[in-house]
This record gives sequence, C-alpha cells and structure tokens, in this order.
Amino acid sequence: MKRFAFSKIIYLYALLLILLFKQTNSFCQNTTIRPVEDIFKVMEIVSGKNDNPLWPDFRVSEIPMLVYDSVNSWLFYSKVSPDGFKEVKEHQGVYIYNGQHPLVRGNSIVRAGDLWMATSVLSSHALRTGEKYSAEDLAGIIIHEQFHIFLKNNHPRWQPNDGYLLLYPAETQEALFLRRIEKEAFKRAVLSEKPGEITGWVKEALNYRERRLNMIYPVFRRYEMELQRTEGLSDYIEKVARGLDPLNASNITSGIAPSGIRDLGYVEGRWIAMILDKLNPRWKTVLEENDTLYLENILKNVVSELPLEAKGFTTTEIDKLKTEASTDFNNWQSRKKREIEEFDNMPGFRIEINASSKPLTFRIFEPLEIEILDDGSVYHRLIFSAGNGNGTMRIMNQPCITWFDNSLKINKVALNGLKESPLVNEKENKVVIRNNNISIELKYSRMIINGSLYVFEL
Repeated sequence: MKRFAFSKIIYLYALLLILLFKQTNSFCQNTTIRPVEDIFKVMEIVSGKNDNPLWPDFRVSEIPMLVYDSVNSWLFYSKVSPDGFKEVKEHQGVYIYNGQHPLVRGNSIVRAGDLWMATSVLSSHALRTGEKYSAEDLAGIIIHEQFHIFLKNNHPRWQPNDGYLLLYPAETQEALFLRRIEKEAFKRAVLSEKPGEITGWVKEALNYRERRLNMIYPVFRRYEMELQRTEGLSDYIEKVARGLDPLNASNITSGIAPSGIRDLGYVEGRWIAMILDKLNPRWKTVLEENDTLYLENILKNVVSELPLEAKGFTTTEIDKLKTEASTDFNNWQSRKKREIEEFDNMPGFRIEINASSKPLTFRIFEPLEIEILDDGSVYHRLIFSAGNGNGTMRIMNQPCITWFDNSLKINKVALNGLKESPLVNEKENKVVIRNNNISIELKYSRMIINGSLYVFEL
C-alpha cells in the first residue's frame, strides 16, 4: 500500500472553519480586532521550558515558530524569515508579518523552502470541548507543534499513515466494547499512585488490548502503535507543559471507529507516557536510545519487572460497558443511516466524478469526521481534497462520498446539494466549481447530464 502522509490534519483544518478574521494593514493601527493573547507573554512561557526540558535534547528555542494572534503573524526562533516579514525593533530575532500569513492556517507544521517550522493560530477556547485557554495553555499547544518538528528531525521513521483509517475494519459491538474497557483500564492505571495498583491495571488493559488487536490485520496494529508514539507523545508533552489533569480532553469522540481509533492513539499514548513517568523515569532515554520501540513495548518490559496487585473489572462493570457499547453502536448505526439518507436527498445539483481510468490521489481528509459505509466507500463531513494530472478538488464543510481501491487511489467522488450548476468549458473539456465550500477544476474526457445530475468521466 502506498504511504499516505498527513501532518496534524485535525488542528490544521478544523481551525480553518472558524478562522474568518480579516487581515489588518498594521497591527499598530488596528482598533477593531484585538490579539487573542499577548504574544510575548505566551512565548515567554514557551521559552521558560528550556530551563526544565520536557524531553531529552528537546529545546523549544531551536525550533522556528510561526504564530498568528488574530491580528498579525509572528516568527520566533528563526535565523531566516520568509518574504513579507520585518524584524521587530524592540525584540531582536522576532519578525512580524501584518495580518495572517498564508503559511499559518492552524496548529501544524509547514515547510518554507528548506526551513521546517511549527505554526499555531491562537484561539480563546478549544473547538471541540469549549475549554477556555489561558496563556499557559496556548504555550503548551505551541510546544506540542514544536515537538512534532523535533520528532520529524530526530525520528523520521515515526510516521503514522492516517490513510489506514480509510481501510479500517468495519466497527462491531465487540470491538467497541473491547476498546472501551481497554481504555477504562488504562484510565484507572494512570489515576493510581501505588506501583502495585498501576501495574495491575496496566496488565488488565494490555490483556484487553491484545484481545482486540488480534482481531485485526498487523498493519492496523502497527498504525495504532505509531499513533501512540507520535500523536500520543506530542499530546503528552502538551498536557505536561500545561500542567493538566491526565483526563483532560480524553473523551472527544464516542470511541467508534474510525475516528475513535485516532482519538484513542492520542489518549492512550499520553496515558502510557504518564504511567511510565511513575514507574520508570528513565523511559524517555530508553526510547531515544532505541527508537524502534513502541510505547507499549517499553510499558510491557517495565511492568514485567514490578510486583503487581491483581486488578480486574467486576461482572457488573463489564455488563454495564457491554450494554453501553451495544446501545451506542445501534444508535450510531441509526444516525449514520439517517445522515446518508439526508445526503442522498439534498436538493440542488449533483456531481459524480468517475476517475477509474485516471484515479485521484488523496491529499487531505479529517480523520475525526468520516464514516466508512457498508460498501467500503467513505463519507466525509468536513474536508476532503484530492488531485491528479488533470486537476484538483477541495471540498470543505460540504459532505461528499468517495470510493477508492486498496492503494487508496480514488476512482469515484459523489457530491450533492450544489446550489448552482457547474461551469463547463466544452471546448477545453474542463469543469470548474468555485464557491465558499468547494473548489474543483478538472479536465474530463466525457460528460453526461441527466436533469440535475452531472457525471464527469476523467
């Protein structure tokens, strides 16, 4: 399977939906929009983490950081600056760009020429949970992105392929139950203080995890472990920097696959790191010395050498988790059915792009906002982007369905609910659709029009 790389898609593209701020010509003259937070207050907190490193050899001052504060874009810790930036006289080594720089569209990592830099768009609150952010919280989010650059530079093989989510095995009641009871056991372990209790719950969690992972192909097992090691560790670094409770933002999704798989990688990766902090403070050095290890490899080795107290769930607790999983699974199936029916019945023009002869390549999708349908196609709620030599398409905040082969090449896209018909240039065999949510420009070989349905064969 061709590798399919995505970098911080959740933060980068979820934020795009609400960042409708107007650019300003000068931050000194702007009186209508105020910065979310004092950028220098935030970056002072970030710089302070150099005094007590969160990870061996991880120094925030060595990783360029581009931040948009809702008024201007600021570049820190960089020896060079992209075009359009000017140095701030009062702060040597800090550069400013008036307005929102095109490179900073969310919490992510980007490349400007040969320079990799972390980016962040300051926000007053969390999009999914509504949690209000302090300056320390914003600093922790910045450090999260910087840590991704650190991992990219020091452990380039650590690259989870989110494309596997598009092929993930169909959800079942049993898999959902096992995932939830595994997570509950890890939760009890991270909240415990006595080593015996911690190891007891860890072993219980690992037993359920092993039982669950034995139900899927090894490639998906590796993907889940990669998630823990990259996204989970970055989440751990952020939460420690912010001084948060281990349970913070640990139930963002229902746990139902495929979005629940990605969410679980963040949470369990964070919790395993926090558990290891209690059981063996040297674990970070162990991982740095042998970066072929996964977090659960280190955890298994550590708990095997420690005494444990037998821990387990009561029959009542197990029955409760099974009942909840069954109920949530059935409700989810009903919601999904209604959602697809609503998609099928959306008024307006419909577009079908058949690309079997010239497949499209995925570029972007939002892992937390997809559903795998019974025929293996994927329903996208939030964002989807793809392209080939004939053009590109980008769909945001407008549902669509994609069909693809086992190499993740797309052979069909369905898009409903367009208010206007597509613009077709029959001389050039080109279709163009541009509105607030959709940008499509593709060359086609054949077009079929049947009422409100437009079918384009590439």
